[in-house]
Parts: sequence; structure tokens; C-alpha cells
Amino acid sequence: MKRPLIRMFGLGSSMLLGGLSVWLSAGFSREAPTPAKPAGLRVEDGAVALAPDAPQWQALKLGVVTTADTRWTDPVPARVAIDETRASKVQTPLSGRVSRVFVELGQRVHPSQPLFSVTSPEIADLRAAREKAGVDLEVARAGQDRVHALVLTRALPAKEELLSQQQLKEAEVALRVAAAKVDALRVSEKTDNEFTVTAKSAGIVVEKNVLIGQEVAPDGSSAQMIVADLSSVWVLADLFESDAGEVREGTSALVSCPSVPGLQAEGKVDMVSAVVDPGRHTVPIRVRLANPDGALRPNIYARVRFATESAAGTVEIPATALITDGTRQYVYVRDEAGRFARRPIVAGPSSDGRVPVLSGLAPGETIVEEGGLLLDNQVGLGA
Repeated sequence: MKRPLIRMFGLGSSMLLGGLSVWLSAGFSREAPTPAKPAGLRVEDGAVALAPDAPQWQALKLGVVTTADTRWTDPVPARVAIDETRASKVQTPLSGRVSRVFVELGQRVHPSQPLFSVTSPEIADLRAAREKAGVDLEVARAGQDRVHALVLTRALPAKEELLSQQQLKEAEVALRVAAAKVDALRVSEKTDNEFTVTAKSAGIVVEKNVLIGQEVAPDGSSAQMIVADLSSVWVLADLFESDAGEVREGTSALVSCPSVPGLQAEGKVDMVSAVVDPGRHTVPIRVRLANPDGALRPNIYARVRFATESAAGTVEIPATALITDGTRQYVYVRDEAGRFARRPIVAGPSSDGRVPVLSGLAPGETIVEEGGLLLDNQVGLGA
């Protein structure tokens, strides 16, 4: 009785395994599903055609190829400085001690405005010299009168009168000089050796090195104050020696400052140093810039870009339009049929988000400025 049961169990197992095998073979014999093609998009001879209602339009930005009248370099760090041709050093004409200070750093001043006062014992010496010059003049006048009388009586030769006249003129000049030195200090005859230093011109106090009680002297090593006209400023930058060749005196420069939002001021390069910094291998560049509203303050950070003359009139496209595949460069151009075709080009180095095109594009052609990679992927898939 056991053998029939075993044969029946074996037959059932064989039928079960056979059915499973048929089901598995049927399942794995089916082909993998083909990816769905993007709606409204097809590739024809390597060009992408989009239907008017294709959703891919939302990812594309088109633009017309133009030429660049002026192309700007990438911005380089810079700083604002006073225009030294519009600044004046303020120094005491005599040694002494500062007794009063009338202005603060950053204050606007006008010509002849008092800046600080100095008490100096040298004022007494100047007054004494003036008094002595006055006495010498009186003596010279009396001597000239005496000589003139003697010449008339022929007691002295005529040349003696000429000599006395010369001595009189020298005495007059000496008195004028001595008096001018005292008058220049604007010293009141009632004050005790104190004079006031005033501003030579209108401007802003950009440097102040005086305190009450400080000893000062006209040694020329340092100014007590500097007053500068900030209606014109300098912007100082350092260019690497390899980049400085494109910049020369008269080159246009575009200046912006992080601390002054929205500022885009254009000036001119008025100095390119003939000396290279030996440590940094940079060339100092100076830009003169109008600053009528005073927004550009000395010592603030700036960024400056320079116009490159060699690129004037060159075809230019946004850097986002350029697609690079290894050593190949290309863009997508819209043809007469409205399709987007890959166009090989030769592009120069990117600058400020723009790329010069040396060959492969003509002004007036329509290109894909943004979203070209989307089309490139579909061409690769052969959609």
C-alpha cells in the first residue's frame, strides 16, 4: 500500500514543479518596458523639435547672439583712497604746544576755518625780529638823508648815495618779510604767543594727528592734519603681471563697492606702475573716479573691472549657453524650421559671466542661453 502512495506523491510534485517552471519562463521572457518619450519632444537628424505646448519650454531661455562693444574683465579687489592731487597737508609753521583743537576726523571744513591753536615761544622771536627790522629801516632812512646832503655839497662822491639807497631798500624788504611772518600767523598783539592754524582749502579732515598738550614742529615728517577734496577719489588695485598687459592709461574701469549697494561707477585708469611688486608679482593700477555725492569714502573695499580693447566687437554669449564635452564646445542654435541643433564653436575664456565666441556663431542667430543640457540629454537618448 505504501508504493502507490509514493508514486502518487511523486506525480503531484512533478506536475507542480512543471507548472512553476512554465510560469517563470513566461514571466522572464517578456521584454523590459520602453521608457516613455517626453511629451511634445522628438529628435530629428540630431536636432530637437518641440511642440508649442511642450513642457520643456519652461526650462529653456532663448537669446539672440550679439557683439560686445566693451568687454569687462573679472572683478579684482581694490580700495578707495584720497586723490592726493586734491589733498593738502596741514602743519604748524612754528614749534610749540597744541592749546586748542577745533575740528574732528571726518568733519567738513571751509577755507580759512580754524583747525587748531599752538602756543609757541618762537612768536616772541618773530616779534623781536619785526621790531629790529623797523629800527634798521629808520637808521637806513636817516643815513640816506645824511649821505644825500653830503653828496649835494660834494663832500661825498655820488656813488655813496647809490649805496645808501640800496641799503634803504634792503631795510624796507627786511621789515616787510618780518612783518609778513607775524601777520601770517594771525596773532593778536594782545595774546601771549598763541596762533591758530587754519584750513588752506575746502574739504574733509581725513587725517588728524593732534591732541591738546601735544608738542608739534614744522619738521615735515608728518602732518598734523590732512584735508582732502573727496569729490574725486582714487581706486587702487593690484593686477597680476600676466593680466596687466591689457590695461593702460585711459582704459575704462567699472567700480562697485560691497558697502554701497547698487553703485556702478565708471572711471579711467590714470596710472599703471612701471614696477612689479617683487613679492606678489603684481602691478599697481590707479583709477581716478568722480565722487560728487561722497558715497565712496577713503579706505573702503571695492571691486574694479577693466575694459579689454582686444575684445571690442567680438561675438559674445552668456556662459550658461556654452556646453563642454571634453575638448569640444558647442551651443544649441534654433534653425529656420524651429528645431534646436547642436553647433560646434570655438570660445575664449569666460569673463564676468560672458564668453567670447571666436568662431561658429554669427550675430542675430537665436541660441539656447539656459537649458541646453536638457536638450543635449534628449539627443543622447535619441528621444
